[in-house]
Amino acid sequence: MSAFSSGAPDWQASVDQPRQLIAAKAYQLIVDEVRPFLAAGGRLWSKGSQGYPRHLRQMLQGLDRAHTVTFVTHDAILIDESQRVVEHVIPMKRILIEIVDPRQADPRSNSTLAPIGGGPATSPENLLAIFDRLLVKCWVTSEEHDRLNRAGRSFQWDAPDGDGWARYRQAGVAVTPTLGVGEIPAVDRGADGA
Repeated sequence: MSAFSSGAPDWQASVDQPRQLIAAKAYQLIVDEVRPFLAAGGRLWSKGSQGYPRHLRQMLQGLDRAHTVTFVTHDAILIDESQRVVEHVIPMKRILIEIVDPRQADPRSNSTLAPIGGGPATSPENLLAIFDRLLVKCWVTSEEHDRLNRAGRSFQWDAPDGDGWARYRQAGVAVTPTLGVGEIPAVDRGADGA
């Protein structure tokens, strides 16, 4: 119990920071609605998820935006940043499933339902740790993004056994790490600058 007389859980007392507040609200939804839905036979990886993955993704957008892009493709380096697509190496739906209940991973693309990142979340702080551990972003071109989404069954929303790079290998999309906080490596754009 918290030092507050409200009877609120301890984690509610520490929600003064934006990340913690976002995590606390998402965790409360998971505990109050999503896990009871799953306990009653619902699923997150298929139609009939009652929109919970989408709703949680919207709730966690602030956490997603705060993460820097750490990988980039060669072709994405060559285009203006405004034309690049930010791609989640492990799709956001799979990260959400790990946070809620790893056993909900799509059985069509996973040989095991074991956790891939420490899930399920047991508190807002643990939710943040799982999210931060699994969220990796990569700049790609629109064409590469389309190829990644067509790479294989369930690849749009899952990472087979936690391997987000499987889609990239399947789609033939090679990446390189960025240099620092969102900085891309220099490339030779040729004599004409193109």
